[in-house]
Amino acid sequence: MVRVALVGASGYTGTEALRLLLQHPFVQVTMLCAGRQAGKHVSDITPAFSGVDLPVMVPFDAKSVAESADYAFLGLPHGTAQEATAQLLAEGVRVIDLSADHRFDDPEFYGSVYSQHAHPASLEQTVYGLPELNRDLIRKTDLVGCPGCYPTSVILAAHPARVADLLSSDEVIADSKSGVSGAGRNPSAGTHFPETSDGLHAYKTLAHRHAPEMGRALGGMSVRFVPHLVPLIRGILSTVYLRLKPGVDLSAVRAAYESAYADEPFVQLLAEGLHPDPRHVRGTNRCHIGVFVDGDMLVVQSAIDNLCKGSSGQALQCFNLMAGFPETEGLMATAVFP
Repeated sequence: MVRVALVGASGYTGTEALRLLLQHPFVQVTMLCAGRQAGKHVSDITPAFSGVDLPVMVPFDAKSVAESADYAFLGLPHGTAQEATAQLLAEGVRVIDLSADHRFDDPEFYGSVYSQHAHPASLEQTVYGLPELNRDLIRKTDLVGCPGCYPTSVILAAHPARVADLLSSDEVIADSKSGVSGAGRNPSAGTHFPETSDGLHAYKTLAHRHAPEMGRALGGMSVRFVPHLVPLIRGILSTVYLRLKPGVDLSAVRAAYESAYADEPFVQLLAEGLHPDPRHVRGTNRCHIGVFVDGDMLVVQSAIDNLCKGSSGQALQCFNLMAGFPETEGLMATAVFP
């Protein structure tokens, strides 16, 4: 059994990570840390965990975590994981960070997208936690910065076409729809029920901070990104537009995607003509992909669960690689449907 701490156990990514960790046959959850909710049982704020024997949530203390755990999952708000990560690494704890705080290994680039990083030395050792791109590096690192949910869906959609040299342009146009849980558990004027039900709206058009993350992971491609909020709880559907080189047809595209994902346990290329649907990956670590071609236009659609493959499930996938377990351990559940 590997001892695992969960820091930030009360938010959506934290509770999703806890749900998955409890299904892992080789994990013992030894510590739960929270801020305002410290002193409570998880079931006090998330009754889904009623009847489950879990430690009471306590305030974060790096030394206490190191005494009780070998790995720490951080489900902290963006900007707050930097100090916790530096302290945990200094104590010898291996860290899987679900926030945006360690998604770039270049402090200068991080600063251009967010703000100056409090611990640039941590950034210099981080690995971007997308196993389909960085599996071997993830195995060796002590710090994984898990991707954002939007970038996961877009990168998995565009990556095979790029590496197979099928494209005539380095421009990616990404249109993504996300469920409201991606905004986190704390309510806001733009995310509570009356503002989202029966509606659909774009936000941060061509100005979202996830676009540089996508472009960097895609080898410097130029990503034009438009996110939308839809009245769903879970799920992302991304439609990605790419320009093909002359003579590249649907069969060549499908061959490239089949080759790229043939051995990937969580990415499935759907049969020709089928469209991905977030309902069919809900609660899973899976990504469904559909490809469509008209002339030189390649349209790739990908569906993921934003809280699972887009966050906590991917974090557990990275943990399995770091800990030497089969990559699929604890993650093979199929979707809850309908």
